[in-house]
Amino acid sequence: MSERDDAIGNEALRSLLEESVEELYEHAPVAHLSSLVSGVIVKANATLEQWTGYARSELVGSKRLHDLLAPGARIYYETHYAPLLQMQGEVREIAVELVRADGSRLPVLMSSTLVRDEDDRPRMVRTTFFDASERRRYERELLRARADAELRARSALALGHVNEGVVLVDPSGRIELLNAAAELIFGIDAADVVGRAAADRIEGWAELAASAPPARTPELAPAQVVPRRHGAEEQWLAVAAVDAGDGVVYTVRDITSERKLEQLRTELVAIVSHELRTPLTGVYGAATTLLARGDALDPASRQTLLEMVVEQAHRLGTIVDQILLTSRLDTEETRPDIGVFDIREAFTGLQSASRETHRLIIDAEEIRVRGDLDHLRQAVTNLLDNALKYSRDAVNVRVERRDLSARITVSDEGPGIPSAEQEAIFEKFYRLDPDQRSGVSGIGLGLYIARELVDRMGGRIGLLRRDRGATFYIDLPLA
Repeated sequence: MSERDDAIGNEALRSLLEESVEELYEHAPVAHLSSLVSGVIVKANATLEQWTGYARSELVGSKRLHDLLAPGARIYYETHYAPLLQMQGEVREIAVELVRADGSRLPVLMSSTLVRDEDDRPRMVRTTFFDASERRRYERELLRARADAELRARSALALGHVNEGVVLVDPSGRIELLNAAAELIFGIDAADVVGRAAADRIEGWAELAASAPPARTPELAPAQVVPRRHGAEEQWLAVAAVDAGDGVVYTVRDITSERKLEQLRTELVAIVSHELRTPLTGVYGAATTLLARGDALDPASRQTLLEMVVEQAHRLGTIVDQILLTSRLDTEETRPDIGVFDIREAFTGLQSASRETHRLIIDAEEIRVRGDLDHLRQAVTNLLDNALKYSRDAVNVRVERRDLSARITVSDEGPGIPSAEQEAIFEKFYRLDPDQRSGVSGIGLGLYIARELVDRMGGRIGLLRRDRGATFYIDLPLA
């Protein structure tokens, strides 16, 4: 570029810089006005005209400053802004709204300075308005974003406390979200699986997802029951899937316990039906024979049939009593009556063992214990019934004093209990020989009842390890 071109360029720049103060005032990027102390506008720039839509003649000498403000801002101006201006001499960046000529509103930041004369008397107010439209929009977006973030945080908090597992999988099959319930159900940690392929991180996921195809809405997504291996155990899950557009939301509920309960109910009906049928058949057969041929039978035969009726009726009563007692225990209706007694009293009047007392060997000393005598007697009766059923030899009962408790042991010389099943024998309806190959009957409630009764007294019940036979024990606190 030549020196002449440089001179021309500098001259043009100089002319642009030589703006008058009036031009700077009129076309400033902010609106200016001057008003008397009473509020009457005496001067306004072109920017204010443009923003409000009022002609200058409609502003100057015609309107007061607070006439341009929205009702709420006008009240604030009269009650707070103007008094504060009088005291401080200036007020900076107060958010208000200007009302345009067409009734629309413009958010602005208003700043004012009080001008005084030589005698320090208030004469004029100079006010500047800064367009806060973009700032207000940004604030609204910021508040909206904050509200969204809080909503997401609350949703995440709620999601973390629901009982059902929730898994969000993106279209590529990667896990985007996994709540606490899902972590527990699948036995995994969200930190280890989020962002990874669900099929690689959740055992059996491919079969689970295939069993529950995504539906368009939750109403169209009935839960599908899916079996799954969870380590060495079988797990039953109720799974539903909904297509969320950018992924699939799976809800998972562990129904393993419900499934087991249903199986238990089915087994209970089968066990009780079978156990009741046998004594009922005996009672019915003996009673029918007595009714049809009673006069023709010899006294010994009649006595045998009558004893059969009594024995089988007692067996029926025992089964019914066990079922009713189990029901009361399950509903917490049976509470112990704690007292102090001689532990030997638990062996008096044992009805179930009365016919085979010759097989009982009892070695008991006088020991005062604290508990419920009826509960203890029932628990001991159940242990004796169990021992007498499984052993043809004598059953040994021993009572001994320990440091802080008295221990009752019931030992038999029967087939014993396999180590793999020793943890389960106290469970409800558990039977060591469910197919009754050994000829031993029962509905699997005796040991369960004994455990529940002893636990309620604050005692302990368990099984001691032996090479042959079985030895159960009951510990009660000393009085």
